[in-house]
Amino acid sequence: MSNQNPYLRPKNIRQALEGMTLSINPAEAKDLTAIIQFKVSGEGGGDYYLTIADRKCAFAVGTAPSPTLTIETPADVWLKIARKETNGAMALMTGKYKGSGKMGLLMKMDKIFSRQATEAELIEKGWL
Repeated sequence: MSNQNPYLRPKNIRQALEGMTLSINPAEAKDLTAIIQFKVSGEGGGDYYLTIADRKCAFAVGTAPSPTLTIETPADVWLKIARKETNGAMALMTGKYKGSGKMGLLMKMDKIFSRQATEAELIEKGWL
């Protein structure tokens, strides 16, 4: 379980994925160019993707033409990972979600998305 402020945790899957744009660590993403496709099932499910380039991350709804990594996940599983209630590597190893493509990128996601979003950033998004 996380000791993170519960008011700063994502409320739904879209917020969890879009919120990853706020948590990108520029130092860890310095030489990275990638597209991470999410195929989400369950509540709030759909196709979403993140584009990482120039130490920044952008969120989009839809299907990317040539993703570097594709993650197929139930919404509730990824939401628990985003809230730090479940270890992402363990969830992958126990089959709670699937990854395909550059799996090395998946293994680095904890470091790439390690920056804590500030309260001001969340207020600006209208999430607080």
